[in-house]
Amino acid sequence: MEALQNNPWFQANGWIIACAVVAFAVAWFCYQFISVLTYPREVLGDRHPFERQRREELRRGSLVYRWFEPVIDEVAAFIGRRESESLEGLRISLLASREKLPWKPEEFIAAKWLEGVLAGSGIFALLWFAGWLTTAVVLGLAVTLIYGFLTPKSIRDRAAKRLARIRIRLPFAVDLIALTMEAGGGFQECLRTAVEENGDHPLTDELAEVLRQISLGRPRHEALVALQERLHDPDIDELVFAINKGEELGTPLSAILREQAEQMRLKRSQRGEKAAAEAEVSIVFPGMVLMIACLLVVIAPIVLPAVLALL
Repeated sequence: MEALQNNPWFQANGWIIACAVVAFAVAWFCYQFISVLTYPREVLGDRHPFERQRREELRRGSLVYRWFEPVIDEVAAFIGRRESESLEGLRISLLASREKLPWKPEEFIAAKWLEGVLAGSGIFALLWFAGWLTTAVVLGLAVTLIYGFLTPKSIRDRAAKRLARIRIRLPFAVDLIALTMEAGGGFQECLRTAVEENGDHPLTDELAEVLRQISLGRPRHEALVALQERLHDPDIDELVFAINKGEELGTPLSAILREQAEQMRLKRSQRGEKAAAEAEVSIVFPGMVLMIACLLVVIAPIVLPAVLALL
C-alpha cells in the first residue's frame, strides 16, 4: 500500500480513480433503485381478487404508494418480519380510526417513513441550494424523524378519540334499540332506527356497517363479532358477548340491551370519577408553583430592601 501511495502515476491519477469508483457506486445504486421502481405492478403481492382490489385502492388514494409501491413492499416485508406488538396495535388503531385507505400496518409505516424521507430530502435540497448546509442537514433529518415517528402516533390518538366518542354515545343508542324492540320491532329495523337517529357520528358509521353486513346476508353474530374486531373496546366486547350469548340461550334481547346500557352508564360514571381523581393529583405541582409565585410577589417588596441594605 505504501509503494502504491508513492507511485507517481497513482498520485497523479488517484482522484480520477476515486471519482470513477464513486460514479460507479452512484450509478449502480440508481440502477437498482430504478429497477425496483419499474418492477411490474401486476406481479406484486397476492393474485387474489381482494388483494388486487386493495392495492388498486391504495394506488388511487396515495401518490407515494402509486409511485413507490415496490419500494414500500420491500420495506414492509422487512418490517413485517418483526411480528411485534406495536404492529398489532397499529393494525387495531387503523381499523378503529376508520382510515380511508386499506393499509396493512407494515405498509403504513413504510409509506409514512418514505413520505418523511421525501419531505426531508426536499427541504435539504432547498436549503442546500440556498447555501445553508448545516441548517439543511438539521432540518432535513428533523422533518424525516418527526414525520416518521409522529404519524403512527397520530393514528393511535385519532383512534382513541373516536373510541371515546363512541363510548359516550353507545348507552343511548343501546337504550333506543331496546325501546324500539320492546315496541315490537325486529333487531334489523331497530338498528336502522338507531343509525338514523344518531346522525353524523362515529357510532353511526359502525352501526351502519353492521346493518349493511346483515342486509347482505351475513349472520348477525358474525356482523357483531366483526364490529368487536374493528373497535377492540371493552364496552363493545361485553355488549357483543351478551347479545350472542343471549341469542344462544333464548333470553329476550331487549332485556339484555337494557342491562348492558345500565352497566355502560355505571362504567362511564366510574371513569369520570377516576379522571377527576387523576386531575386532582396532577394539579398539585402547578398549584404549588403558583402559590410560591404569589408569595414571592407579596414578600419581595419587603424582603428585597432589607437584603440590599445588608449588602
